Amino acid sequence: MSWLNDFALGFRLAVGGGRTFRANLPRLVLTTIGIGLSLAMLLLLASTINALSERSDRIAAREPAAVDGPASLYLSSNFTPVGDRTLTITWLDAVGPDAPVPPGLVAIPQAGETVLSPALAERLAVDPLLQQRFPGRVVGTIAPEGLAGPDELFAYVGTTGIRAANGGVAVTGFGAGGAPDSSSPQLVFLLIVGVVVLLIPMLVLLSAASRIGGAERERRLSTLRLAGARRGQVHRIAAGESLAGALAGGVLGLAIYFAVRGSAAGLEFEGITVFGPDFVPGWPLGVVVALLVPVLAVGPAWFGLRRLVVEPLAVLRNAKPERRRLWWRLVLIALGVVLLLPDKLLGVSSRPASTLPFLLAGSTLLLIGVPAVMPWITDLVVRRIRGGSPAWQLAVRRLQLDSGTPNRVVAGVVVVLAGVITLQTMIGSAAADADRARVATGTGTGNLSVTDDAEAEAMRLLEGTPGLVGAYPIQRLAARPWTGGPVESLVAPCPVLEHLFGTSGCVDGAVYVVAGSGVQPGSTMTVDETPFTVPAEAATISPGTAGVAHGVGLAVTPAAASAQHLPDGGRMIELLLTPGETGALDRVRAALGPLGWQATAYSEDEYYGGGNDFLAAVDRLLYTGGLLGLVIAAVSLLVLLAGQLSERRRAFAAMHASGVPLPVLGRSLLWQNAIPLVFGVAVAVAVAIGTGALLVRLLGADISLHVDAGFIGVTAVTAVVLVFAVTGAALPALRAVTRVEALRAE
Repeated sequence: MSWLNDFALGFRLAVGGGRTFRANLPRLVLTTIGIGLSLAMLLLLASTINALSERSDRIAAREPAAVDGPASLYLSSNFTPVGDRTLTITWLDAVGPDAPVPPGLVAIPQAGETVLSPALAERLAVDPLLQQRFPGRVVGTIAPEGLAGPDELFAYVGTTGIRAANGGVAVTGFGAGGAPDSSSPQLVFLLIVGVVVLLIPMLVLLSAASRIGGAERERRLSTLRLAGARRGQVHRIAAGESLAGALAGGVLGLAIYFAVRGSAAGLEFEGITVFGPDFVPGWPLGVVVALLVPVLAVGPAWFGLRRLVVEPLAVLRNAKPERRRLWWRLVLIALGVVLLLPDKLLGVSSRPASTLPFLLAGSTLLLIGVPAVMPWITDLVVRRIRGGSPAWQLAVRRLQLDSGTPNRVVAGVVVVLAGVITLQTMIGSAAADADRARVATGTGTGNLSVTDDAEAEAMRLLEGTPGLVGAYPIQRLAARPWTGGPVESLVAPCPVLEHLFGTSGCVDGAVYVVAGSGVQPGSTMTVDETPFTVPAEAATISPGTAGVAHGVGLAVTPAAASAQHLPDGGRMIELLLTPGETGALDRVRAALGPLGWQATAYSEDEYYGGGNDFLAAVDRLLYTGGLLGLVIAAVSLLVLLAGQLSERRRAFAAMHASGVPLPVLGRSLLWQNAIPLVFGVAVAVAVAIGTGALLVRLLGADISLHVDAGFIGVTAVTAVVLVFAVTGAALPALRAVTRVEALRAE
């Protein structure tokens, strides 16, 4: 009970009236703000993780359990872009009374019936082209348990013939797992790293708030010692003072969370949406967040007393700190590196779902390692510095005696810098790889996959479609020259070859070799295991940019293919679209609507830019989060500087009274923050690039590290300018603390 009484006494001292309350008010307000913002961020993060987990569970629950043998249900799915979203259509062919029903449906729709998601039903009502893709009767809507999110465009269509055509998947049930929601792990990783980047400056703010009014608090604690309080009681009373900020901050954090929860749940990130009821913290994360609130409040205050010796008549500080130990700081970084090599050192699968916990823990440890290593490096260097101007010597001597406070001043800025550079390195590398791998868009081509018995009907339906130049059967066959590596052979009529390769004067019977492919005129090769002789008069053409032309080394017209008896395999229909005409492929799909699952039209122009859109959205989120982190760090920096000036007011007043000019004292403050900042920026850049390299390695074996030196330089300069600007803004307060009145003491 004595412990509770000590905490209660501290709480009363913090919120009681009179002089004590006025002295505690700035610290209480800043602690409340820091705890409130931290709690709100953590609750939003926990809610987002839970909502994305529920989203993945919904997707996994509707995953079909496919079998190789006969089944009572056959399905075929198609994914196509509709505006900025993806439309998923699943055709269901029930061939038995015990056919499994997908989640979200009451029963399997009969042939000619359609069940839509609410978002798709709304879109269908205003989109005539989309209506043509669903000629059947709409009989209901999909319930939330069958959808990934409220805005998902999803449809189940009843049909027949999938089993007979062997054109789909035999299904025995749903809930096979292995949800293909690959965006959710990426988004969770970005969110958690972003919260870490924002939370550490918040911890610096809390640490700064705990030091406000330090002199008044120290006199109060000394009075308590004089009244008979033991040292342990003094620490508990000081912690109790911080509990008032924890309680007020908890209320503020909950208020902020409930105020923004509805808007946050309704946000969309590149097509990822969640249901509002899912946007709540899961109970394990909720318990962790609840326990963190008192730790965030009491921890900085308790930790700040570790070097104070509270006696009945005075409060003393340990003047000479012990030399900082390096081993535990290196352990943080080493553990972070090990966790970012889970497939190499821990035997973990390289799949995103398996590596995500290791990536989060490893990157968090490395980011925490940045402010942990800074003080050791600063101490190591400043102990060897001698001489310089008076301002320089004052700054260096201050760092030699206590580098902890200046390092805390710049720690928040440096962590934000490290986090932003890490994320930008990862995003920039993925974007650079996407640019290298992406074939040229705007090629005006598409492909039509159609069953054999529906090909003639598909060609008839496409006649006169606006924006469609023509639809031509083509073949892609594997070819191998006698010398060189394998290539692709494209069998296509002249209009297709002219569109893809820019050939001129093409006639049926012509053969072309693609420059740089290794195929030579007059050579002999095998095409799909059939001997083929390239005519000596075959013209050479430049490589095509469209996806269907990628990897092609030999282009053959149908007459030439027939003359050398090439096999009739690898058939597809190439669609030539009017270049630059938007919506042409949508009109093609609308025309093919009556064929349902039997015909699918797609184009690389639609898909290759999707990854870049996601990366662009992440990039915007990165800049927004980085700016917010710098703002929080700037506030922390200003508060810490104010506390530092208040703490050293007598020393500054004594030096000024002894004849030290104010400009010298001001420059000493600038140097005092600049020296740790230089080391911090160097450590942050090195750790960020290293962390980014380890993360990029797990993005894919074919993705190479891309370091944007310009971005790093601009970000580092911004951090330096921010520290100098905030330090300069605090200099007017230096005049106030150097007055003669600051030398008075009771």
